[in-house]
Amino acid sequence: MVTKKVIKMLMLLSVMLLSACDNQKAEFDAIRTKALQNPDPWQAWQQLNAEAEKACPEKQAFPSCSEILKTDYRNLSFSLYRKALNQHSSAALTDLFMRDDPPDELKSQMPALAAELISIAGHSSGDRASAKILAAAAHVLDRGKWVQQDSVRAAAYFARAWLAYDTQAPASLSRLFSEQHDDASAVLWRLRCTGECDLSQTPYGESDSLSPRQILRIQSLAKDRSIITVNGQASWEEK
Repeated sequence: MVTKKVIKMLMLLSVMLLSACDNQKAEFDAIRTKALQNPDPWQAWQQLNAEAEKACPEKQAFPSCSEILKTDYRNLSFSLYRKALNQHSSAALTDLFMRDDPPDELKSQMPALAAELISIAGHSSGDRASAKILAAAAHVLDRGKWVQQDSVRAAAYFARAWLAYDTQAPASLSRLFSEQHDDASAVLWRLRCTGECDLSQTPYGESDSLSPRQILRIQSLAKDRSIITVNGQASWEEK
């Protein structure tokens, strides 16, 4: 039998839960107002995601937010993300194309957005700030999913990303040249893959087709940052 004490406790818990929900809704309204007032939707998106993680931690043992509130955060997040893309944010475009899969709502726009990404990357200054968008454009051209595959242009964009100090570009170029059976150039970029560069997804064995003399020559060429492909060097094997 339910005692009066139990009923009173249940009522108190209900009041506490309602109060918590009201506080969370008020907090969300304040965060939304702040986000929508930010003239930079990409910055607003980043700040919103940080606020949402604080308000509704994904890894918390017991849910702290209702599904309705989580949906409100997700909808606002996507709205800001789309707005950033509509404003041609290079950071938003880079983020979109470095994901494994785009949001379903954007799939129909991906070919046009890919073309825009490549165009912005192509007109970039090539400084350190350009490294990520150059690498993203290179991956798009290399994969050939949203635009026609173009390995030559992909290599050029990867090389520009490397010159802008992207750490993973040498691994991508080593793999790309290996797939094109240009073993000398594959080794060139393997040699340049140092520090944080990860070769774990890159095939190995290109040097088997090269003589010790050729490998020594490639090691020498690798020091020259103007050299993108070994086969472009006249009679490189004999030098």
